[in-house]
Amino acid sequence: MVLQNSKDSIYQTLLDFCAVRSVTDSEGEVAAAKFLHQKLGALPYFKQHPDDLFLQEITRDRLNRLNCVAWVRAKKPTKRTIILMGHFDVVDTDVCGHLRDDAFSPERYTELMKAEVIGEEARADLLSDEWIFGRGTADMKCGLVVQAALLAELSEKTADLEANFLYLAVADEENNACGIHQAIHYLHDLKKEGYQFVCCIDSEPTITQEDKGKGWIHLGSVGMYTPFTFVLGRETHVGEYFEGIPASSIAFKLGALLEGSEEYADTFKGVTYPPLTCLEIKDYKPTYSVTVIERISMYHNVLFVTKTPDEVLASLRAASRRALDEALTEHHRKRSAQQSHTNPVHFDSAVMNYQELVSLAEETTRKSIQQISTAFLSTLPKSLELQDRGLRLVNHLIDITGVKGPKIIIGFLTPYCPALYNERKTTDELLILNSAQDLVQAAKTTFNTDVRIGEIYEGISDLSELGFKGTTQDIKALSENFASWGVDFDYPFDISIALGIPVVNVGPIGKDAHKKTERLHIQYATEVFPFLLKRMVTNLMK
Repeated sequence: MVLQNSKDSIYQTLLDFCAVRSVTDSEGEVAAAKFLHQKLGALPYFKQHPDDLFLQEITRDRLNRLNCVAWVRAKKPTKRTIILMGHFDVVDTDVCGHLRDDAFSPERYTELMKAEVIGEEARADLLSDEWIFGRGTADMKCGLVVQAALLAELSEKTADLEANFLYLAVADEENNACGIHQAIHYLHDLKKEGYQFVCCIDSEPTITQEDKGKGWIHLGSVGMYTPFTFVLGRETHVGEYFEGIPASSIAFKLGALLEGSEEYADTFKGVTYPPLTCLEIKDYKPTYSVTVIERISMYHNVLFVTKTPDEVLASLRAASRRALDEALTEHHRKRSAQQSHTNPVHFDSAVMNYQELVSLAEETTRKSIQQISTAFLSTLPKSLELQDRGLRLVNHLIDITGVKGPKIIIGFLTPYCPALYNERKTTDELLILNSAQDLVQAAKTTFNTDVRIGEIYEGISDLSELGFKGTTQDIKALSENFASWGVDFDYPFDISIALGIPVVNVGPIGKDAHKKTERLHIQYATEVFPFLLKRMVTNLMK
């Protein structure tokens, strides 16, 4: 079926696209880019303009992943350009259990879900026959398909276009954002050539804390830090337990203080965003032994809009100091309670920023952190996740500096993405706001459907990369306290600042992204959302 901007074409293309198992960090991402390239390549426009459709290589990517890039240019030459963007990677299907393979076949998966134990809301949606279940249906293959369908329609009307359209389908949004990082270098080059980007439209599904069953238009995107806490105890044989202190007793205190803490829940324009949560815990005992755990690392997710890196570090430092004090106090109390242990052992405890550990390492080795990092990270398997590589580097720095616990080292890991929001300052920002308000009225009039406007998309999106709004101090605090910075990862702040592209998210109604019950509202996805997206770009061309 040739791609068309119609209900049936969108639905069938979505089913075909979901069958491409483009799990993040897998070769399936390459297949997804090629799927879109093939679909668009069948259109007459791209047969006539083959150079306007290409696969963009992601440099230094171990999987040789690709972005799919397509231009539909106005017949009357112009530099004004509207970007349609989204990601084609999906999270894995392990949570689907015995249906993990069926999750890539939405119609079959939806039928099989009838025999599964699922929540009441999901069950009601399933029985309504208004939703289709499956991995990628909502997050976010529907968005890319509807954008591509609109591109197909626009390609037949280039004489009527008052702006160009640039379609960017990118890899790796769910992990380290290497796809959009490659794409923004391309956008930066285009801007230097004089292209004027009116807006970037992403089409992520509904992710919100309220009114999940309604359509939403979001004017910005939440940012994310990935801070780590590396806990050092003091080693000892379990038979001489009180001669040391387990890292676990400190880490458990720290985890309890951090998890779900209101202190990390950023608030912006009356909305409070989700709090910090731990994403992974790891200990560094190489083999079994009756030795207490000396080292434990944790890394966390912090969503933010205005919270700065310095504020995050300050909160982590305060929580770490409290965890150390509580753990040591409890350790001494338990020791004193045992008659055979009357002489207390004194421990010097401290909280260190990663930057402080780096300074010690440079002083010890007489080498720069870049030299140390490059040499050590080159010994690790490239297959390791970047977070693991960063924490192993922290562990290596502890080894070479001889730092002893009890201590907690705090810093940042990848991924990081800035927050981006509509400040109502520029003509384009105001145009986007007015267009969003028009869409709300149009949805009500045409479909009797309620659509809401939100300030910040809460699910993290590639929109974040298009206009860094922080300060030079933010950049300094991040880069100096970021494990493996400059070797495995650095952030293109200069490019993001230079782009400054206004953004908006207009997408389908979806629920339970990343869960077994991920699903998409069919009628909204194939009728209302395409209508709204087309109306949005029409408004933005004016």
